Amino acid sequence: MIIERKEFHQMTSTMTYDIEESDIIEHFGDMESFMEHFYEESDEFNDFIMEFDYDREDDVWTDRKGGYDVEWGIPE
Repeated sequence: MIIERKEFHQMTSTMTYDIEESDIIEHFGDMESFMEHFYEESDEFNDFIMEFDYDREDDVWTDRKGGYDVEWGIPE
């Protein structure tokens, strides 16, 4: 007999970008302009940031702390 257990978790994903300041200045003109776009999360900021790779770290915090829902079932 096959029995399934589904756990419904929540997690926090942290994406870390390492972008050269010279690349930022080349695109936005200066750091002040970049910071304005950064805090507004403007389309220009989003288009710019999507051109860079990032390191990703996922923290499935409900797995560590509990508090997640569990569903049992028997598939047909």
